Amino acid sequence: MTDTRSPAPASFWVPGRDTAPPQEPVPLGTTATARGLRLQATGTGPVRAAELADGVWEVAFRTGPAPLELTVLVPAADAVTWWHPGSTAPHATIPPSWGEPADTTALTGLPFGALLRRQDRTGLVYALDAGSHRTSVRAGLVEESADFAVMVTVRDAEPGEEVRLLLDVSGRPFATAVPDTGRWLQRGDGPPVTPGAEDAVLCTWYFAHQDVTAAAVLAQADRAAALGFGVVIVDDGWQTMSLARGYGSCGDWEAATEKFPDPAGLIAELRARGLRTMWWVGTPFLGHHAEARTANLATRYDESELDAAVLDPRDDATRHYLVRRIRDLVVETGADGVKLDFLERFATPVPDDPSPHSPVAATVRLLAEITDAVAAAGIRPLIEFREPYVHPAVGRFATMLRVGDCPLSATQNRVGIVDLRLARPGTPIHSDPIMWASDDSAERVAHHLVNALFGVPQVSVDLVSLDDAPADALAFWMRVWRTYRDTLLHGELLPERPDLLYPLIAAHDEDRHIVARYAPHAVTLPKRPWREVLIANADDSAPLVVNDSFPMSVRLEIWDARGRLVHRSLAELSSGPSVLPVPSGGLARLSHPDLEPGPRL
Repeated sequence: MTDTRSPAPASFWVPGRDTAPPQEPVPLGTTATARGLRLQATGTGPVRAAELADGVWEVAFRTGPAPLELTVLVPAADAVTWWHPGSTAPHATIPPSWGEPADTTALTGLPFGALLRRQDRTGLVYALDAGSHRTSVRAGLVEESADFAVMVTVRDAEPGEEVRLLLDVSGRPFATAVPDTGRWLQRGDGPPVTPGAEDAVLCTWYFAHQDVTAAAVLAQADRAAALGFGVVIVDDGWQTMSLARGYGSCGDWEAATEKFPDPAGLIAELRARGLRTMWWVGTPFLGHHAEARTANLATRYDESELDAAVLDPRDDATRHYLVRRIRDLVVETGADGVKLDFLERFATPVPDDPSPHSPVAATVRLLAEITDAVAAAGIRPLIEFREPYVHPAVGRFATMLRVGDCPLSATQNRVGIVDLRLARPGTPIHSDPIMWASDDSAERVAHHLVNALFGVPQVSVDLVSLDDAPADALAFWMRVWRTYRDTLLHGELLPERPDLLYPLIAAHDEDRHIVARYAPHAVTLPKRPWREVLIANADDSAPLVVNDSFPMSVRLEIWDARGRLVHRSLAELSSGPSVLPVPSGGLARLSHPDLEPGPRL
């Protein structure tokens, strides 16, 4: 390898940098130099750098006694935005290099980002594999040089540990480069999908909160099964008679007998209807009113406003107690899995913490012990995690990842689903439970469902009391999702313009193309041969414009938001724009007239 060290490392102002250890250039070779990529780091042991593909490098460092500090620099010409995954992450900004750093652990976020140029090309994609160690990332524009810098600090590592860095300056499209980086970060596509992990979910939380009972769950069952749901999550409330929304009862993890007199019987009845069942578990909480408070469990800190303390997973007895209770909950009730909630609370910094050991590493150990204990009982459980604990270091224990809480925010749900699918390819990605107001129109209900179209939909509404219009919209879009699930979840995902929050998203397989429109944009038909194109209109604007490069005859079917077929014809598309009368919340299906019609919707 040619040594391309600069005479001196790049220097620019960052708050506190005057006291930081000096950094030295890391040689990557002439190809990196030609592309403007520079890397420098604090003194470490031997550095191993390999070019994995054209413009893609993996660099491995060995940590020393002090924190490892890295700086990556690339020219920011043509830059549009700095993307990093997360339903609440800014998607339309280029931050300054002197901005506040973001702390990441295995329980909070992902050390992963991309500098995007025009036309959804990448200028830089980076990811850091530091295991469960705490990392701090400051990414932003260097005003003096118009370079973009990513500055990373890795803390809490023992000397001699390996830290891997991926740098991609290939210029590939966003929809290709980012998932490839996600695969690198999680060391592959992950394990096979667990049965049920890609089934639509009815969750009790938003419509019942803690006022949930076995009778109320069972009342939903027949309707849920008829609509095509495959899983029911019995959320917070099954373990307590309180309706106060606190966590004072957490820690015992036994059903409140007045509300759930026969938990195993309920699960058997749901299973007879084709529904799997998962219990919610507020994993870190030891409630102030729980009987487990007499078990001398170790806690890290108290959250008085939540009526609970947070357990300390570093304590062996405490960890073993949690493992045993969660295993027994699944085994004794016959449940199909658990929703392990609030895991990020284990990692909350505590001033003057007397233990030198990392609570994050202990939580990783806890999760491994839980999954091992349930597996030893002969059960392959469904396990849900949600943002922000989606890092592969812990996410490998989950069978599904869910967007963080965003009730009634269709846009945030859409962004979170796409970001997680790009960052964690191969893992089933679920929406935050979809809800709507009682007087929302069928069109608005359809918008919510279409915004979750490229993930696994979770829904939290009282199915029994739905009015006809929203019930029709739910039934129709559930049929669409079930019919085309393989393409939606496993076809090539093509989201456009992350800086505009993905106004158009498509997925396609060999001969089917599905596109959803969330803004008043024209839809371009695919250039490759296709058997069927579906266009979902989640925008209030209608009609809808499609562009094609050559004229063609198509069979055209259009449904409204309630699933009523409002148009069917043989249509001629021009070589330029064509107008389709697709109503808001509706769906168009284009197919070749000489082939069999598509599935009945």
